[in-house]
Amino acid sequence: MKILKNISMAMDQLSNKQKVIARYLMQNKDKIGFMTLKELSEEINVTEVTILNFCKCIGIDSFTEMRKEFQELVKKELHVPTKIESSLQALDNLNDAFSNTVQIQKLNFERIIQQNSIDTLYAVGKNIEKARTVYICGLGISKVVADYLNSRLKLINIDSRILDIGDMVSASAELARATDEDCFFLISFPSYSPLIINLSRYLTEKNLNFIVLTDNEKSPLAKNAKIILKSYNESLVFYNFISATISLVEQVLIVLSFNMKDRIMENLETLEEVQDSLIKDIYNE
Repeated sequence: MKILKNISMAMDQLSNKQKVIARYLMQNKDKIGFMTLKELSEEINVTEVTILNFCKCIGIDSFTEMRKEFQELVKKELHVPTKIESSLQALDNLNDAFSNTVQIQKLNFERIIQQNSIDTLYAVGKNIEKARTVYICGLGISKVVADYLNSRLKLINIDSRILDIGDMVSASAELARATDEDCFFLISFPSYSPLIINLSRYLTEKNLNFIVLTDNEKSPLAKNAKIILKSYNESLVFYNFISATISLVEQVLIVLSFNMKDRIMENLETLEEVQDSLIKDIYNE
């Protein structure tokens, strides 16, 4: 990996502040490709000029070029066919594959329980409950999670919508009418979606409320989020195996439903009256 090699080779010639930059880059390589120069400067408390000088020291002409190098690095490390091929080659027999998969999934579930307190789930539920509209956004495999959450929220009479950030015209129209009474629920895991990261920045600029579901609090879209839900999606073969994530969403829904119990029961009675009216006399004809 060229960028990491450049940093390692230049380490002895770097100043103390530049070494701080170097260590941060090597420990957070999945984030750098999505950060601005200003964000990196604020994150590690060095000046933008120091970062630009660091780029020169490791043979990179600009911060933009360095960011692209890290984007390519993450793409290579998360290249799905490469991951599948190397993982399958490492498996010796089916029993080991099954046993290892079970252990990994148990670890995923244990970590989401440990890292997401009941207070956090309660806060997420309250934000959803009081929102005028809940906009849910996820791309790739995260879209599956977004669709699941959206369908369940509609069942308990929450005005929720999928924000299709890939459809720029539709998404722009939705964002133009959003207010601080709304709540956004953003979902993204490595390799993070640049579109959703840009959406988180837009929401921050407009002081709009958003919750994120991601892998950790240092995720590039977690900055300035009102609440962070953390899910762990390790898999023996694939990237971002979402079973634990769906479980975490289910926990949010259970807490939300309990808090809204009286309101939901009233709504169910109304739905039953509507349905009875619609089918009245149909079966007597």
